[in-house]
Amino acid sequence: MLKKIGIPSNNVLHANPRFGTNYVDYVQKNYIDGVTNAGALPVILPIAKPEAAKEYVDIVDALVLVGGQDVSPEYFGEEPHLKLAEIDQGRDAFEIALVLEAIKQEKPVFGICRGLQIINVALGGTLYQDLPSQYHALTVKHDQYPTKWYMPTHHLVFKSHSWLTGVMNEKALVNSFHHQAAKDLAAGLTLDATSTDGVVEAFSDESRRIYAVQWHPEMLLMGHVPEAQALFNAFVAKI
Repeated sequence: MLKKIGIPSNNVLHANPRFGTNYVDYVQKNYIDGVTNAGALPVILPIAKPEAAKEYVDIVDALVLVGGQDVSPEYFGEEPHLKLAEIDQGRDAFEIALVLEAIKQEKPVFGICRGLQIINVALGGTLYQDLPSQYHALTVKHDQYPTKWYMPTHHLVFKSHSWLTGVMNEKALVNSFHHQAAKDLAAGLTLDATSTDGVVEAFSDESRRIYAVQWHPEMLLMGHVPEAQALFNAFVAKI
């Protein structure tokens, strides 16, 4: 039987030419492809009240938390920075509840980009609300736009022997589309990799079955980067 992996959705918050005010919940297809190609069954979880987290986690074997809006600073005790972009407090609250419930049920969690950030916040960590203005050691372009999303652009510096060992090439390049990042890691998380300027790129906690990366392996699938699918495979192997 295939392992079922819950992928909490994003949602369209604004009227747009295609859907008007007929708002939609969605997940980019590349996340689905990464999970499916790893031999698991993706299950999309529409945004709901935090109280629904238990029922959702009950029906899946693991979670993959994906990219999207900024995380609201209310969840790590700060006022909104001038450079804070769009937030979705309902999504934040739901995903935090999912993370905590998955840990309670001892089910693995894999965070990607915003997913890494929301895991850190859910467990008591903090974020840089805006790297360019708050992280003074910045020397790497962490939002590579307008470079294509499937093109890797910067290196990793591995900090520990981790689940990434043997999955990621030590000289691998990754892509980068973020202006927020983990600042203080929550207790129990191990720093696995940074960018060359020290920004958190990966962490994990094997005891709680938590794994997270700041880059976008699902986008790299389109560039046929071998480590991209290998990450999804390695996570599914943890279930």
